[in-house]
Amino acid sequence: MENLIARSNEERSLYKNILPIVECGGFELVRIRIFNESNLTLQIMIDNKLRSLTIDDCAKMSRNISYELDKKNSFQEEYHLEVSSPGLNRPLTRLKDFDEWKGHKAIIKQKIEDLGISKLEGTLIGVVNSELHVLQIDKIHHIKVSNIEEAELLA
Repeated sequence: MENLIARSNEERSLYKNILPIVECGGFELVRIRIFNESNLTLQIMIDNKLRSLTIDDCAKMSRNISYELDKKNSFQEEYHLEVSSPGLNRPLTRLKDFDEWKGHKAIIKQKIEDLGISKLEGTLIGVVNSELHVLQIDKIHHIKVSNIEEAELLA
């Protein structure tokens, strides 16, 4: 779990540019994803810990981020920008997310050597000594934080 907010090199580069804009607006950056199927889409999830996020918040951040990206010529091609809240199936991208959402059900995808990706569904207990503890039925699983590929809450 080096950086679940921004995984690819391109996303990490954008993270450095976008983080100050989001924080200056009084928000937290939850996730950045770039999708390039038929046209380039940049998806940014933000949150506000003090109050509920509004559509106006997302619109304001969209304008501010778009302005900075265009000013820096971040993309050579046309792109579509989506700024939204994390929603009900919130991605868990920071260590503090696992503690803040203790007691909630989540899906954790982890890298397991020689097996690829394994998926675990259970209740978050929290992070102890660089391991995420997840309760599944009557067994507690210990997942190395460094092995987490993706995690999200279940609505």
